[in-house]
Amino acid sequence: MIQHTANKPLTELFASENQGHYYIPKYQREYIWSKFNWESLFDDVDESQGGHFLGSIICINTQTDSLKAPILELVDGQQRMTTISLFYLAIYHYLSKNLPLDNEEQKYKLFGLRQKIVLENKKPRVTPSHSAGNFHDYNWMFYEVFGDGVNKPLEKPKFLGLRRMSKAFDYFFDRLNAEDGEGNPIFNYNKVQQLLSKLNSATIVKIDVSNHSDAFTLFETLNNRGVPLSAVDLIKNKLLGKLEKDHPNSIDINFERWSKVVNNLTDEYSVQERFLRQFYNAFKVDSDIEVKRAPKAIKSNLIRIYEELIDRDAEGILQKLEECSSIYSLNIEYEQGENSKNLIYALRNLENVNAADAYMLLMFLEKRFNINEEQEIELIDLLCKYFIRRNVTDFPGTRNLTNYFIEIISEISSHDHYDFNKVKEVILRVGKPADDELFAKKLMGDIYEENVGAVRFVLSSIELSETQTDEIYTNFYFRDKKKFIWTVEHIFPQGENIPSFWVDMIAGGDVVEARNIRSEYVHKLGNLTLTGHNSQLSNMSFEKKQNRTKDGKYIGFKNGLWLNQNLKDATTWNKDSIIKRTEMLTEKALKLFQF
Repeated sequence: MIQHTANKPLTELFASENQGHYYIPKYQREYIWSKFNWESLFDDVDESQGGHFLGSIICINTQTDSLKAPILELVDGQQRMTTISLFYLAIYHYLSKNLPLDNEEQKYKLFGLRQKIVLENKKPRVTPSHSAGNFHDYNWMFYEVFGDGVNKPLEKPKFLGLRRMSKAFDYFFDRLNAEDGEGNPIFNYNKVQQLLSKLNSATIVKIDVSNHSDAFTLFETLNNRGVPLSAVDLIKNKLLGKLEKDHPNSIDINFERWSKVVNNLTDEYSVQERFLRQFYNAFKVDSDIEVKRAPKAIKSNLIRIYEELIDRDAEGILQKLEECSSIYSLNIEYEQGENSKNLIYALRNLENVNAADAYMLLMFLEKRFNINEEQEIELIDLLCKYFIRRNVTDFPGTRNLTNYFIEIISEISSHDHYDFNKVKEVILRVGKPADDELFAKKLMGDIYEENVGAVRFVLSSIELSETQTDEIYTNFYFRDKKKFIWTVEHIFPQGENIPSFWVDMIAGGDVVEARNIRSEYVHKLGNLTLTGHNSQLSNMSFEKKQNRTKDGKYIGFKNGLWLNQNLKDATTWNKDSIIKRTEMLTEKALKLFQF
């Protein structure tokens, strides 16, 4: 079934002397990786010491002539290989734009990179899926970077830049050109060369099979059988082994102690691993925790850090993990304890704003200063404001967040007692939050397209600020069978096929103008609201969305939400309506999330 398997570095898979061509069959789904995936790939490669494992791909060689370069059909791995190709393209674009003058060595290296991603026939080495405009977007981006070095597409794709393919390239290129809080470039030519070296050394397990039947059988087997040991498992084994060596016959009680640590962290591996990283990053300010040559715990060095800590003092590290996991649990499993409703609401907001690094700071402050509930709520409110600004603006960048919070903890660790104002000053100074100007600009932009989660948080926070009382509270994050009950609703529908009644209302019957308005305004904050009945409103006319009922109750814009107060009686909805409501909601958000 399997013809060949090998763990290969990308520099070999994309080698210039290897003219192998990877293509994604037309039948496969469109490119769907998002910012989360691009960010993870970039950060994992950047933070590695080289040789980062990127997963596996399954290929079928469809070339029948053994003397010619292989044509490899990617049965599994299209998202990964397409993204890697775009990552390479962004690096090439950066290096070509910043190439040192009259440096022949760098010109030669750049030519070598070009040969990695463009074949001798002027085609990109990886051919993406044809679905949803992917193929045309991808080829045009290569043409814009390489010019006549690649085959010119027939025409520039419509709506280029609105689909994920081009957004992925833009993300990587923007990361390479990003600046820190002082306006200084994070990367320069040499650092990008180093990043390229790390990417080249990253590895993929390439599995070659002879036919589609074997490919799909293997795919199902790989995805449904076997669970490899995780970093958490390996750390547990190391810890229990060392404790048993130090204290014979203690395995049972120590296993129970470790189980309590893990149980405090839910059964989600990602949370368990995050806790272990954050524990080290928070408490490495203490000499008994700090590991030399490990300024920060990341995925690639987590095991090495804990191996050293365990060898140093296994009993001591287990005791600290027990104490801190209990604190951590109270913040992530906030509805399980005896918390007040106000603390529950605050911690729910923290969870919903995706403030992962905030838990590290909370854990440290609660352990170091034993802050009370009132102090915790006050601090959480500040952190929610910080993170919603970050989520909306993408500033500071994700790669800087953990470093900032490590620095915040380091500075606060010298305080002899807890003082909210002093902590706030450190967070705002070191954490470099987005200012009002940038925050407002992003709120006025295509916010739904950029971050749906941020939209939900902004809208629900505005609604609760206007309607919440001691007796009235709506949980806009409530789930039924893991699905949100409340969802974000587009007032003017976002679908490409615009119903005629909407063409009439939004653009006076002009189809082209309606499409232009949809493209420019449909994802603005002013065109969004919350509903518990999204599927039942869908592409309905504005009037029907206003008056929609179910079981004798309004479920449309007359549902009683403050967000809908200027929608329920409106007689029309157009571009000006969206602009006006966007300005109003932006002003509300700026006041609500003011430090």
